[in-house]
Amino acid sequence: MADWKDVGNLVAGAAPVLAGILGGPAGVVVGAAGALAASFLGVEPEADSVLRALGDPQNLLRLKELESTERQRLLAWQEKQLQAEAAFERELGRRHEADMASDSWLSKNVRPLCLLVVTVAIVAAALDREIGVDKLEALTGLGWGVYGYYFLGRSAFDKGAVRLHLGAK
Repeated sequence: MADWKDVGNLVAGAAPVLAGILGGPAGVVVGAAGALAASFLGVEPEADSVLRALGDPQNLLRLKELESTERQRLLAWQEKQLQAEAAFERELGRRHEADMASDSWLSKNVRPLCLLVVTVAIVAAALDREIGVDKLEALTGLGWGVYGYYFLGRSAFDKGAVRLHLGAK
């Protein structure tokens, strides 16, 4: 099943502002941009329907036309996305600061504990011959997320060296 990011990737060359919105974090703005594109193409407001419609190269040209006529609205939506991302980053930083300032041992150590538990689970699952490959892959996928959050979050994000601007072009 396709999602709006897939549509954004496909239309990036023809309509970069629209693609940036569709490729951004899920939310109201992405849904609105997807619904606008779907309505313009005359299909259901679902990513799969829009992708099927984009099988016709003429529809890519039509989306370029849509971006041209709706540029101000799309730029306003993109600005809303960037504001929401900045607010999320600020809130995440505040939560990390509150955790570290807390007197609670658990709040200060929840990230390392999660890292430890996931690592032990992955090693145990890898050694257990009865665990299916699909379950091991799901567990290692979770592990990558936890490792990335822990190591990137504890270093680059907490120090302000890295800021994500998902979907921004």
